[in-house]
Order: sequence, then structure tokens, then C-alpha cells
Amino acid sequence: MRHRTAAVNRVIVLIVGLALLGFGVYAVAWDLQVPIVREWVSRYDRARVTALPDQDWWGWALAATVVVGLVFGIVLLALDLTRRRTSPVAVPDRESGTYVTVDLGSLANGVASELAQYPGVRQTRARAVIERGLPTLSIVVTADPTLDIYDFTRKSEDVASWVASTLGGEEVATQVLLHLDRADHPAHVES
Repeated sequence: MRHRTAAVNRVIVLIVGLALLGFGVYAVAWDLQVPIVREWVSRYDRARVTALPDQDWWGWALAATVVVGLVFGIVLLALDLTRRRTSPVAVPDRESGTYVTVDLGSLANGVASELAQYPGVRQTRARAVIERGLPTLSIVVTADPTLDIYDFTRKSEDVASWVASTLGGEEVATQVLLHLDRADHPAHVES
């Protein structure tokens, strides 16, 4: 989910939550016979309130509310479920002067395979995503707790530098997340 979409979702949830909380507090206060709430309710013109569903515009208002709610919900759901996939990157070939298309997902898998060969690495997962508007190769590495973190970091930086030089100046980030297993955790064996 993009940062803006997440922010919009949070604002919508906050507004709806506060509205529901307000209605709930109002209903509980009325049930507990809080004097000020009872006074507010006594000011309602009951004949007018009960006559609202008989008005000509009532059916149209309900239909419009349903349509607006459905459209809003579908648009919000579509925004939430859009995948953050990257599109292929066109890299200029220095020798021929043409462009070569590079699939970032395959490149991420290659980087993960390279890091998987490092001693102590137990598992790698790779994907290419859009992270805050920037195509990103995201590699998650699970490793033995005795892994030499300094040397692994150097290796990861070397691989990231290689990716940057291979892509010829295209703005693509490489993110390596290292998870160390617990010291008392047995080695994970794939079957």
C-alpha cells in the first residue's frame, strides 16, 4: 500500500470511528438519562422526524446514499488492493546504442540467489516493489545467528553497487533485510 493511500485510509477510519463513538456516547447518555441529552432529545419535533420517511425525496436520498457508499467503498478497495509491482526498466546498451528491458523481479531473484550462497544464510525471499514511488528490489535474508554481520553487510553493499552499475543510472533501490534466527533455533531445512 502506498504511503498516501495508507494516510487516506487512516483519516477515513479516524473520521468514521469518531462519528460512531459520538453516536454511541450519545445513545448511552440518553439511556443513562443524562439531563442535557434528555433535554436535547426533547427539543426534536417528533412529528417531523417520524414523517421523514414519507417524504418524496426520502427514497432518492437512500438510493443516492447507497450508490455513493458503494462507489466510495469500491474505489477505496481498489486503491488498497493495487499491487505495487514494478514495470520493466529500459537500460541503454553502451555497445549497440539500443535499450535492453530488465525485469526487476528476475533481477531481485538473482540478487537473492547470490546472497543465498553466503555461508550461514538459511533462506532468501525476493520481490520487486514500488516503495514510496521508487522501484525497489526487496530481499529478505534469514541467517544463522553466528553470521558475520560486518562481512555480510559488505557483501550486500557490493551486490547493491553491482545492481546500480548494471542498471546504468536508473533509479532503483536495493533493500536487504537480515533476520537472524534465535541461537537456540535449529537450522531450517527445506524438504
